[in-house]
Amino acid sequence: MNMRQLELKQTIQDYIDIVIPAMYHKNYHLLLAKGGPDYPHLAEQSMLGHILNGAFGLFEIIKFIEAEKIFCYGLNHSSIRKALALYSIHDIHKFNDFQKIGNSEFSIPLERLEKEYENLNLVDFAGEVDAYLMRAGNVSKRSTHHGDLLLSNDENGNLLWILVRIADTIASVTSPSELIFSLENYLKDLAPEFRTKYKLYSHELKDIRGVLTNSIHTAVKNHLCQELGFQDIAYFSTGTLYIGVKQIHDFSRSDLINKIVDNVVNSLNPSPEMLKSAAKEGMRIREFDFEKYVYTFSDLENLMKIALDTTNKADPKKIDEDINKTANKANDPQKWRELFETRFSVILNQSKIFQDKWSLVRKYFLYLDTSLKKLAPDLDRVIWFCETFDIPEEITSNLKDDESLFSKGGDGKYIIIPAYHFLKGSHFKGRSAESCDDATVMELVHQKTINALKKIDINKGRNKIVSEFSFTPDLTKYLEQNLHLSCAPEINLSDDAISGYSRQKKKSHSKICSICNQFSEYTQDLRTGVFGDSGQNFSNRVLPAKSIGKRRPWCPICHLEFIMRKLIGLALPSGADYNSSRRIHLYVLPTFSFTPEYAKFLDRMLRPLREITALPIRDYGESAPGFPRIWLEQSKLDSDWIDRAIDVFNREAERIAQKKGYVGERLLMAKSTLEFKGEDDENNDSIQEKTKLKLQPNYYLIPWEHSVGERDENPPTRTEAWAKATFAATVIFSLTSSRVYVTELPYLPVANPNELKATITLDSPPAIIAKLLGNEQDPKLASRADTVSLYGTESGHKNGLERALDLCAALWMITSCVHRPKSQSKDKQIAERLGDVVVNQLAGAHFYKEYGRLNEDKSPFPVLTKSCEILLEYFGGELMNLVTKIAEKSLEIRLPYRDYGRGKAHNYELVFREVVDAMRSAFRLIPELRQMALTGAKPSPQAITELKQQASGTVLKAMERRQTTKRGDGFINPYRNDLGKLVSELIDLVVDEVFLSRADSSFAEFLKLENSLADGIYYYTDRHINEKREEYKATKQKDKNNPDIAEIV
Repeated sequence: MNMRQLELKQTIQDYIDIVIPAMYHKNYHLLLAKGGPDYPHLAEQSMLGHILNGAFGLFEIIKFIEAEKIFCYGLNHSSIRKALALYSIHDIHKFNDFQKIGNSEFSIPLERLEKEYENLNLVDFAGEVDAYLMRAGNVSKRSTHHGDLLLSNDENGNLLWILVRIADTIASVTSPSELIFSLENYLKDLAPEFRTKYKLYSHELKDIRGVLTNSIHTAVKNHLCQELGFQDIAYFSTGTLYIGVKQIHDFSRSDLINKIVDNVVNSLNPSPEMLKSAAKEGMRIREFDFEKYVYTFSDLENLMKIALDTTNKADPKKIDEDINKTANKANDPQKWRELFETRFSVILNQSKIFQDKWSLVRKYFLYLDTSLKKLAPDLDRVIWFCETFDIPEEITSNLKDDESLFSKGGDGKYIIIPAYHFLKGSHFKGRSAESCDDATVMELVHQKTINALKKIDINKGRNKIVSEFSFTPDLTKYLEQNLHLSCAPEINLSDDAISGYSRQKKKSHSKICSICNQFSEYTQDLRTGVFGDSGQNFSNRVLPAKSIGKRRPWCPICHLEFIMRKLIGLALPSGADYNSSRRIHLYVLPTFSFTPEYAKFLDRMLRPLREITALPIRDYGESAPGFPRIWLEQSKLDSDWIDRAIDVFNREAERIAQKKGYVGERLLMAKSTLEFKGEDDENNDSIQEKTKLKLQPNYYLIPWEHSVGERDENPPTRTEAWAKATFAATVIFSLTSSRVYVTELPYLPVANPNELKATITLDSPPAIIAKLLGNEQDPKLASRADTVSLYGTESGHKNGLERALDLCAALWMITSCVHRPKSQSKDKQIAERLGDVVVNQLAGAHFYKEYGRLNEDKSPFPVLTKSCEILLEYFGGELMNLVTKIAEKSLEIRLPYRDYGRGKAHNYELVFREVVDAMRSAFRLIPELRQMALTGAKPSPQAITELKQQASGTVLKAMERRQTTKRGDGFINPYRNDLGKLVSELIDLVVDEVFLSRADSSFAEFLKLENSLADGIYYYTDRHINEKREEYKATKQKDKNNPDIAEIV
C-alpha cells in the first residue's frame, strides 16, 4: 500500500471517527433528506444515510482514480477532505432554521453555514474552508445561482463543486442504470480520461429472492471485475455500478451466464471443514436418510460418520415392529412368522442387552441402506450387505426370496437380518457382543462398513441426482430472461407461458411454482425439510378435493434458494417443528446504495447478527436488560443507544453460542464477503466464511424466528411474532439507517424495491399491530397502517421511528412485568395488551392500576411507570386531560392518606365513585331521565339542572358526614375552601364533559366510561399524591398548633 492509499484510508477513518458522531449528535439520522408525506413519490432517506451514501461513493471513485493513476488537477489529500466536508453540509438549504437572504432556496446566510461546519467538527477534519464554497456546495447544477464560485478565493473551487455534485448524485439515485446517466457527465468534467478511456457500466437483476439473487450479484461482479477489469463502485438492491475501460473485446453474454451458473451451483459444495456440519443440517431422522441435495456433495464415508454419531439411543421394539409389518404383508402371516427364526437363523428371545445393541446396528444400517440406494442405485443392496457382513448363502437366498416382501411399506426392513448376524459373527467370537459396550460395537460395524464402501463408485448416482434437480437449465433460463448487462443489453425472452397460467383446473398442479409463481418446465414436488414449511397447503389452482394429495410444486430456482439458506444457517434449526414455529423475514435494503466501505462501516452494527443473536424483550437481572428497558431508559436515538444495542446483541450471541442445538428465538443473517474480520476475530470464523457461498451486500436478509419442537406446549402466536419482528425492524433501522421490509413470505413480494417509500414497511401484519406504530398521532401519517416513517422531527415532534420504538418498548415492558409476584407472564399476552390499547384510550392508566392490584398496592417501578406514561401520552388525548381536571378537583375535595386498609384504589377513587353513585340515584328519581333511557331522547336543561342539584347534594352530604365523623381515610376540604362550591364544580365537570359530551347523554355509555375514568384518576392521584401532601403540609405549617399536621406520614 503506497502513501496515497494510506492517506485515503486515514481520510475515511477520520471521517468516521470525527464527523459521523457529530451528525448523530445533531440528529442527522432523524431528519429526512428525501421522501416523507410531503414528497410521497420519493423513497424516504435520512440525512445521515444520504450523506454516508455520497461520502462513501465518492471515496470509491477517488480510489479508482488513484488506482488507475488518473490525473485530476488539484486533487490531493487536502482537497479530498475539503470535498467531503463541503458535501457534509450540502443540504443545509433543506433546513428551516434560518432566514433566507434572497429569493433562491440556496440563499443561505454564510453564518448559518459556518455554524453547521463547526457543529459537525469539520474544522478538525478538513481545516478552514471558504464560506462562499460552503454555499456553492448547496447549489445544484440546474440552478442559475452560481456566483459564489466566483466570489471564492479557493483555486480548486470548481473541482470541489464537481466532487460534491458527484457525491450528491451517487446518494440520490435509486438504480445503477439511472446513476450511469446522471453521473457520467460529472466524471467527464473531472478528468478527460472519463471521456476517452473509461465509462460506467452496470448489471441489474430486478428480483430479490434472498440468498440466491445476492449470490448471483456476487458472481456477476467477480467475473466482470476479474475478466474485464471493472471496479465495483456501488451496490443497489437490484444491481451493481462499475467503472471500466471503454473498449471491451470478445465479450459474450451467454458465456458469462454459463460461468455464473457454474459458479452459483458449485457454491453448494461446502469447504472440507464444513462438510460434515452441512450434511448434518440435511439429516432426516424419521426417514433415516438425508435431504436429496446432501448427496450431491457428501460421500458415503461422511454420511455414515454422521449416522454413527446419531446412533446412540436403543429402541428394541422397532425390531419386533419390522418383523410384524413384514409378516402382515405375507400371503400367510402366521406361517411366515413361525418360520422366521428357522429361515434366517435368528433367535428372537435374546437378552435385553443384545436387543439394545441389535436395535442400534439396525438404525445404523437403515442410514446405510438409504444412502446406498441414492448414491449407488444399480447396486444389489441385499447381496452387498450379506457379502460385507458374512451372511451364510442359505440365509442370503432366503432374504432375496423375500426382498419384495421386506420392501413393502418402506424399504430397508431386511437389514435386521445382517444386523443380527454381525453381532453373532466372527467379530465377536472371542468376546460376545453383549459383553462389549455400545461404543465398541458401533465402532466395529462402522469400520467394517467404511472399508467396504471404498470399493463403491458413487459418481453415477450423484450425477443422476444433480440432473434430477435441473438447477443448471432452469437457472440459465432465469438469467437469460432477467439479467441485464449494460455492456451487453440484449435479453432473451422466455417462451410464451400463457398456456400454463390459463390451463383449465385439474386435480394436479400445473408447471407453475407455488412459491414464486413463475412458470417452469422443471417443477418438482416441494421438499418440506428444505423449505421449512408445510408442503400440503390449500391451492385455488387445482380442483377442490376432500383431502390434499401430493405436495405443492416448486421450481429449481426456489429449491436452490432454500438449499442455500440451509447451508449458511438461515433455515430452521434441526429439531424445530415448522408447523408450530414462526418465521418473519426482515429485508434490509440500501437507501439507495451500499459501497464496499459502507459495508465495512455497517459491520460493527451487524456482526452480532452474523453469529446468530436474539432480541430480548425481558430483563434477566440488572446485568442483562432487555431492549425495552434500554430504550425506555435511553429514549434517545444517539451513539449511546447504538453502543448499548450492539452490546445486547453481542451478549445474546455469546449466550446462544453456548447452547448447541439451540431452539428458540433468534435473529440471524448471511455474511457478506466484504465484511472484514476484526483483530479479535481470527479464530471466530462464521458458517458463511467457511462455505464457498459468498454474498456481497446488495441487501441483507435477516430472519427473525421463534422455533419450537413438536411437543412444545407454548408455541408463539402470530401477533406475538409480528410484535417482536416489528420491534426488531425498528432497532435494526436505528443502527443502519437503511430501509427495512418485514414479511412472512420467503421472498420480497415486490418487483421493484424502489417502490417502497417508507422507512419500514410491514407486509400484511395483524391489524392490531398498527397500534405499535402510532401513526394516528400525526395527521399526515394517520392513513398508514403498515409503515413507519422517519417524518416528524422537521415539524418539532417525535418522528414515526421514535414513536414506534416508544410504543413497542412500552407494551413489551408492560406485557413482561405486569403480573403477580413470583409468577411469570407469557409473551403471547402482548395480543391482549394491544387489544386493551385499541378499545381503551386510558389503557396506560389501566395497566398502572393493574400492577398495583396484583402487587399489594405497590406503585410500579420507574421504567414500568414510564411505559404507562407513554401510552397515555400517545393515546390519552383529550380524555386524559379531562381525567386530570376531575382528579385535581377530587383532590381539592378530599386528600387521601398515604395508606389505608380499604385499599389504595378505593381511597384514590372514592370521590369520583361517590359522584357516579349520586348521579345513578338521581337518574332513578327524575322521571324525565328514566323516560330518556327508554326512548333515547336528549334530556332537557331543566332535567340536567335537577340532576346536578340532586347529585351535588348527595355528594356534599357524604363529604360532610366524613368530615364530621373524622373517618381516618383522608382530609376533607384540606385547603378550607367552600366545600359546596367544590362539589358543585366537580358535578358540573362530570355531567357536562362526560355524561353530555363524551357519553352523548346516554347513561349506559356513561357507566361504560366509569372504570376507565377511575383508572385514570388512580394513575393521576398516585403520581401526584406526594406533591399534594407536601402542598398540604406547607399550608398547615402556617398554623403550628394545628394537630392535623401530625397525621401526615
